[in-house]
Amino acid sequence: MRILLTTHRFAADDAGGTEILADDLARALTARGVHVSWLAAGEPPPPHRRTADDYLSLPAAFADDYPVGWRAQEAEQAHRVERLLAAHPAVDVVHVLHFSRIGLEFLDAPSLARVPVVATLTDYTAVCPDHQLVVRSTGAQCTATTPTRDCLGCLNAPTDAHGDVARWRARNIAWLNNRVQALWTQTPHQETELAKAGIDVGKTVRDRACYGLPDAWAPLATNQGAGRYLLFLGRCSPEKGLHLLLDAFRHSRTELPLVIATVPDDSPYEERMRAVATADPRVRWLPPHSRAEIGPVLAGARALLVPSQWWENHPLVAHEARALGVPVWSSAVPSMHHLADDPGIHLVEDHHDPAAWTRAIDTASEQLAPRVPSFAHRVEDFELLADETLSVYRKAAAR
Repeated sequence: MRILLTTHRFAADDAGGTEILADDLARALTARGVHVSWLAAGEPPPPHRRTADDYLSLPAAFADDYPVGWRAQEAEQAHRVERLLAAHPAVDVVHVLHFSRIGLEFLDAPSLARVPVVATLTDYTAVCPDHQLVVRSTGAQCTATTPTRDCLGCLNAPTDAHGDVARWRARNIAWLNNRVQALWTQTPHQETELAKAGIDVGKTVRDRACYGLPDAWAPLATNQGAGRYLLFLGRCSPEKGLHLLLDAFRHSRTELPLVIATVPDDSPYEERMRAVATADPRVRWLPPHSRAEIGPVLAGARALLVPSQWWENHPLVAHEARALGVPVWSSAVPSMHHLADDPGIHLVEDHHDPAAWTRAIDTASEQLAPRVPSFAHRVEDFELLADETLSVYRKAAAR
């Protein structure tokens, strides 16, 4: 079986959850005898980091205000995809994980027009040009049903672009409802929110995120120590709430350091946060780490702090922390409620309030209960996801 896996970019040291999930899937599917071609914008990883059988690279050609002018931009990418595929054997299924730098028009190219499509929605891109349902200017949460005219402010687009963006959103919903044969979402809340926008979630295979784990992390899960620091790990952007966490930490009584490890995302915001962090000698900001290197950093934490101010989609770092037995203190945003029964997940109800996070920091610092790692269980879960994915591929290809 030959699969075309598509994302907006390839996995690299600054990869987010979408790219890491695609990388994990490529590795698992290849091990099951599936030929995986990975299509994305940007440079592919170096040979020693590759997990797919081959990589099809496109230029990151879309304008900053995409989807304004989306038809012409997507048509150009579609022509590039068709030229790339001309040198490859036909594929049996296309699996779309993200399309913000590729578009969807390539699926109507002659070589793919009759190929079945499945999709994993790792965020809200199908209905939100910002991907996260966040209002860029204020950081406030948006909704999947917001009027398209409200999207123009986030895009810094003129009012006459309203129709263009509205047609893009309508195209995405129609694609999911009419072309996609199976669908994975990351949280029950995400699925509910997308359903409000008119997406048919009846074809959903699974509504909970599942990731692989690096083999090198297995020994880390046996560490029963209490941890020597508190940890923030994630993208450095306002919706991740680092500014609120730094404010709360400044007022906490803990003697534990706060270690910060970020993936670059919003340079002006990161510059401000680094300036704030230097005022507190307890804060340490780590240099960039690869995924393999971040394992020991996670394992050494007393707790992982996730002060997100948006509707998270089961953040990868929380999944990894729980696999290693590290407690997680997370904003009680609706998309995290399905994790409330995990004894290692602690939801901070007043997550917009720095004082609530100060209390959480103090409590997390004092928690010395034995760790309960779930590494082997989560590895097994991902193997089941890979089996499930392959089964869906076969059913889709047989129709």
